[in-house]
Amino acid sequence: MLGSKKLLRFALLAIVCVLTLAISLLAERVPLTQGESFGISQLTPGQTLNQLTFAKRATVMVDGKARSIWTGARTVGDAVTFAGVSLGPLDRIEPDPASQLVDDMQVNVIRVTQELVREEVVMPYRTVKLASRSLNRGETREVQPGINGKAINTYQVVKENGQEQERTLIDSVTVVQKQDRKIEEGTVATISRGGQTLRYSKALDVVATAYTADINPATGKPDDAWGGMTASGKKAVPGLTIAADLRVLPMGSRVYVEGIDAEGKKYSGTYIVMDIGGAVKGNKIDIFMSTYKQAQAFGRRKMKVYLLE
Repeated sequence: MLGSKKLLRFALLAIVCVLTLAISLLAERVPLTQGESFGISQLTPGQTLNQLTFAKRATVMVDGKARSIWTGARTVGDAVTFAGVSLGPLDRIEPDPASQLVDDMQVNVIRVTQELVREEVVMPYRTVKLASRSLNRGETREVQPGINGKAINTYQVVKENGQEQERTLIDSVTVVQKQDRKIEEGTVATISRGGQTLRYSKALDVVATAYTADINPATGKPDDAWGGMTASGKKAVPGLTIAADLRVLPMGSRVYVEGIDAEGKKYSGTYIVMDIGGAVKGNKIDIFMSTYKQAQAFGRRKMKVYLLE
């Protein structure tokens, strides 16, 4: 009785071994190719052994989703093909499709699109300020209104996975021409002196001195070597003629000279630039006076000069 049971067990084990060998031989006639891939549950025992030996697991990221595959593919490109991913003409694969697929590799399929985009662009006008001697200082006048320009720009836009990566301007058409706004600003100001309103374009702080054609007691000769003849070709007139640096105050210009202290105020009034002087440089003036005594008493003092219109 005991020997019969042992014999039965041995027979059953032999049958199982024969069946396993037969299944393996049949599986070898249907080997996996490079591009084939199956779930473990779909494979025969022989294919399972072959898959476990050569296949690799990979994750293909495409369109925001992960596709897990089990494949015997050797290259990254073959794995993407097996995963059933259709590629557009500009799509690309990372890593390089020709690179070798390794186990547990993540493969990224990047969708690349290229399109033309038209946009309306506003070109803001500028405000240009022009000095005007016909307006008082602080006054303005618009002489030309401003108009914003408008253009239609055409861009070639490249996107990767829906995100813009590159934008190239390929055409621009102006539909509205830009026009700058022009404003005149007054440069002339006014002062009231002696019941008169005087318009001026420039005010200067100056150092004033005095000269005269009168005899210098120390030399017995006229204090002015030119005897009162000015650079303008006219005779100097006390209370009217001044010498100035022509780079600051032009020849022939009318100025209002205003004294700051008591002595200077005595000579406040309207003068004409008629002369120049070797020591009269920059913000300096030389006032022509009647007598040597007056010129000496005046000395050197600070005054204000307004260039009149």
